[in-house]
Amino acid sequence: MSIDTKPDIQVISNLVVVNAEGKVLLTQYNPEVDRWWLPGRDVEPFTHPDDTARSVVESVGVKPLSLEFKRVQSFRGRRGWHLAFDYLVQAEGSPDAPAEWFEIEALPKTMHGGWESSVITDLVAA
Repeated sequence: MSIDTKPDIQVISNLVVVNAEGKVLLTQYNPEVDRWWLPGRDVEPFTHPDDTARSVVESVGVKPLSLEFKRVQSFRGRRGWHLAFDYLVQAEGSPDAPAEWFEIEALPKTMHGGWESSVITDLVAA
């Protein structure tokens, strides 16, 4: 890619949602694929990442007790340049399917290999 070529930019709100038992919430966007994701969504143009994060929490059906912005990640992804706004959310309740609570030490296969686990570890430990 030359200096004059601008990459596609994907802005994302990612959530690490934790309950009182210390379990983390993961979602499946396609139940036919045996891989799990952090709850998240692309940020629409002219929308603040905080608003997108709140919308994601509502969409999984748990009750947020707190929502705290933690950091921004910037990295090359499959679809260009990614800016990921990471949030730590304390929540309670039973999620709507397809989402489940998991022990942090026993996460299922995730869509991006170890990336989800590292984000969870970084945000929960902070």
